[in-house]
Amino acid sequence: MKKFDVLVVGSGAGLEVASFAAEQALSVAIVEEGSLGGTCLNRGCIPSKMLIHSADVAETIKESAKFGIKSKIESIDFASIVKRVSEVVDTDSSGIEQAVRKSGNPVLYKVRSKFIGHKQMKVGDPSTGSGQVEQIEADKVFIVGGTRPATPPIPGLENTPYLDSTRALRLVSQPEHLVVIGGGYIAAELAHFFGSLGTKVTILVRGNVMLSNEDEEIAAWFTKEFSKKHNILFNAETEAVSHQNGKFIIKLKSEEGKLEADQLLVATGRAPNTDILNVKATGVDIDDKGYIKVNEYLETNVDGIWAFGDIVGILPFRHTANDQVGFAIRNAFTDKKVPFDYFAIGHAVFSSPQVGGVGKTAQELKREGISYKVGKAELKDTGMGGALQENGLAKVLVSEQNNILGVHIIGPNASILIHEAIVAMKANGKVEAITNSVYIHPALPEWLQRAFFDIG
Repeated sequence: MKKFDVLVVGSGAGLEVASFAAEQALSVAIVEEGSLGGTCLNRGCIPSKMLIHSADVAETIKESAKFGIKSKIESIDFASIVKRVSEVVDTDSSGIEQAVRKSGNPVLYKVRSKFIGHKQMKVGDPSTGSGQVEQIEADKVFIVGGTRPATPPIPGLENTPYLDSTRALRLVSQPEHLVVIGGGYIAAELAHFFGSLGTKVTILVRGNVMLSNEDEEIAAWFTKEFSKKHNILFNAETEAVSHQNGKFIIKLKSEEGKLEADQLLVATGRAPNTDILNVKATGVDIDDKGYIKVNEYLETNVDGIWAFGDIVGILPFRHTANDQVGFAIRNAFTDKKVPFDYFAIGHAVFSSPQVGGVGKTAQELKREGISYKVGKAELKDTGMGGALQENGLAKVLVSEQNNILGVHIIGPNASILIHEAIVAMKANGKVEAITNSVYIHPALPEWLQRAFFDIG
C-alpha cells in the first residue's frame, strides 16, 4: 500500500489544501474522478452564469421598446453559445490538470475511487476500465468530494435520456419545449436560460411557490414574476416518465393528466457523494441524508480526517468552501485551531428576477421564536427604479437591539446589492452601518438603504 502524508479527495476547493501541503514538502495525493476544478468550474456556477448572461442579453433586447428603442433578435445560435462556454471551462480545467501533473507532487489519481478502511482508499476500478488499481493511505485526509444531481424515485425516469443540471449545461441543441421538474434555484436559473432564448418552458413544482428556501415574501414575489414568463404548475407530482419517438411523456398525479416535451430537466436537489466514495469505511459519521458530520473546526469524528465544502451540507456554495479552505489548513497543520463561522454567508439566484439573501429568513425567525423588526423598500419608489423601469423588493430583518438578522432582495442586480448587507453584518452587524452611510443618489444601492430607514 502506497503511503502519503496527505490525501485530498476532490479537486475543487480541495486543490488549495493539496497545494499548501506540497509547498510544505509533504507527499500529497489527489483523488478526482472527473475534470479538475470541481463542480463550480465544470458543472455549476461558472458555466451556468456564462450561459445565463446570454439569456440576460436576450431579455434586455426583448424589453428595449419600453426605453423607446425598437429592436429584435434576428436569430439564436444556441450551439455556439454552449460551445463557447464549454471551451472556456474545458481549457481552464485542462490547465489545472496539466499543472498538477507537471509538478509531480501532488500525485493525481484521476479515477473513480473509494475508501476501503481507515484513511485508506482503493484508487481505480477494473469495471470502469480505469486501468491500474492501487491502494493508498495517508496520515491526514481531507474529504472534499462534493455532491451530484439527485435522482428522484419517479417510475420510468432512469430509462429515459432526461437532463440533469450537468447535462443541461452541455446541451447543444435548443429544445422547443422543456419541462422542468423542480422549483429551486437550479430550476429557476436554467428555466431562465432556456426560456429567454426562446424555448417554451413548463415548470412542475411540488409546492405552491418557487424558491421555497428563500424568505417567504421574496419567494412569493419571485413566483408571481416568474409565472408571467413561464408556465408553472403548482402542487404537481410526477407519477411516471417515459420516452417515445423523441418525446418525453410526463404523467402527472393531477387533473392536467400528462405533458409532452422534447426535453425534460430534472432539478430536484443534490446528493452527497459519500456513498460513491464509501465514506462509511473510514468510520466517519454521516447524517441521515448522507452528509459528513463535522465540528466547528471542520474535523470529523475520526482523528486526522477533515471535511468541508458541499459534502458537509451546510451552506453548500463554492464561496463557502473557498472560505473553509484556510480554516481547514490552519486547523490541520498548525497548533492553533480556529472555528469556522457560517455567519453572514450570502447567496444569490441568477434568474430573472435575481434574488440575493443573507442571514435568517422571516419564517426561520418565527420558528426559532426570535422577535424581530422589518424594513422594506420597493425599487419603483427610487430614482433608479424609474430609470430602469423595473421593480423589486428589499427586505431587512433586525433584532430589537438593531442587529441585522437577515437581508433579502429580489430585483435587478440583487446578487451585487446583497454584498452591502454581507459587509455590514460582518463588520459590526448594526443597522447604523447602513443608515449612517451617505449613498450616492440616485444609484441603485440607495434602494437597500431605504429598506433600512423603513425599519419600524
